[in-house]
Amino acid sequence: MNTDIKQAMHVEATKSFSTAEANENERRWNDDKIDRKNQDATNNYDKTRMKLNFEIGTDGKIHPLGYHEKPLEVRLQERLSELGWKPFKPDSKIQPNCCARFIFGGNHDRTIEMAFGDQSVNLEKDADNSHLHRCEEIEHWAKDLYGWCAKRYGQKNIVGFQVHLDESSPHIHALIVPVGQRTKSGRECVMWSAKFGKNRFEYGQILKDMHTSLYEEVGSKYGLERGDSIDGRNVQHLHKRDYIRKLTKDAKQAEKAVKGLQTMIQKLETQIYSYQTQLEEIDKSLASGQIALREYESQKSEIQKQISEYQTKLEDKSDKLHEKEQELELLTKDAANARSVIQPFRNHKVDFTPPRITAKVPVFGTDKWVERQNQHIAKQFTEIVRKIESLYRNDAARQIESAQRNVLADYGELFQLRRDVKMLAENYDNLKSIFETMLDQMANPSIRSKIFAIADALIGGTPVTVSSSGGGSSSDLRWDGRRPDEEEEAYRRRCLMFVIVTVCKQQTKSYRRK
Repeated sequence: MNTDIKQAMHVEATKSFSTAEANENERRWNDDKIDRKNQDATNNYDKTRMKLNFEIGTDGKIHPLGYHEKPLEVRLQERLSELGWKPFKPDSKIQPNCCARFIFGGNHDRTIEMAFGDQSVNLEKDADNSHLHRCEEIEHWAKDLYGWCAKRYGQKNIVGFQVHLDESSPHIHALIVPVGQRTKSGRECVMWSAKFGKNRFEYGQILKDMHTSLYEEVGSKYGLERGDSIDGRNVQHLHKRDYIRKLTKDAKQAEKAVKGLQTMIQKLETQIYSYQTQLEEIDKSLASGQIALREYESQKSEIQKQISEYQTKLEDKSDKLHEKEQELELLTKDAANARSVIQPFRNHKVDFTPPRITAKVPVFGTDKWVERQNQHIAKQFTEIVRKIESLYRNDAARQIESAQRNVLADYGELFQLRRDVKMLAENYDNLKSIFETMLDQMANPSIRSKIFAIADALIGGTPVTVSSSGGGSSSDLRWDGRRPDEEEEAYRRRCLMFVIVTVCKQQTKSYRRK
């Protein structure tokens, strides 16, 4: 069993929850849908274990998965409506967070043990696990997690709490609405910041507290150690190229750290050797009578003190060097695996009982009896060989499919990079044209004075009217003022750039009319 037995908790903010996601959580699928899902090499939904899935209802009791008459997405919408939640306009580029998706899990071997005890579980695709029954420990774990969520977020805000035992590792999906109170009215409303903080720093602190609280109240009861928090960082699923770049960058930093530590160790060793040489010299001086005993002991004590300090530093740097070398080795290995399309074949475990001859040898017809026994043994060996061949053929098919997906992903990234390059080139040409026009017009003293005058007015908050020199028309200059979180220098720079672009456009129009 894996000695790294930790709990796991993943939290994700979501702005909407689709019917497809709800159907997956509640397993509202038919056999055809399950078969299509299992065509993906990364999926492994076991039909024979789906009957073991369950959920914790609003009453805090265990129910069969999908027992609600109303689907999960409908129940979510009803709770949001009760709280008066309204999304932004459909065409808005941003939307508020309306709920949090939790995934609870833990060490694979430990969660399998909680779910099925000492029963034999076959995790291969299309395996028959109809003989399994659900153990009580997994139910107690789920109830304790439900209680932990209810304590933090309120039982009525837990819209869904599904426990899946039909995949590779048992885990729990929880859909929770974060609720807070408005400052003025005191009315309850959907409020992400009330439960998860107003910024990344607060979120990181809350996440640490959540991991600790989960371990103390739930995980420790089931032999699960505290999970590793992510310190509030936004963890993203990177494209393959970005992931390789990240690993390469981290490896270079680790390599740089290794070289730095090696240099420091060399300097410390040199310094220690120098002090040891000094010890030998004062020993000779004492023996030759060049220094007195009292002076010798004083110098020796000071030198030994320095050697001890440098020796402590040397041991500390050596330990750090060992850690960094291990980190560098792991990063190098991960980068090599990421670059490789083909992954090693798995070692399949196949149960096979060697054939035995149990029948007695007949008195007559011995040759035919031996032939029949040989045929029977050959048949058994042929079956096991074909079974092993089938397993490795399936592995080979997955390797081919993985390679195909990898090529498609590479082409997709290539086309995206080409589009990005094209867009950047167009933006560069546009900006170059704008700046050339700006430089030409800024050379005119009257236009330059006008720009600085309008910019000073905007910075001071004075309404400004910009007139066109060509047709005599004028218009108010729209300006949204200083933003609450904007620095003074940034605001001044933005005012100046805004005025330059506006005045230059006005001048360009007047030139065209002339």
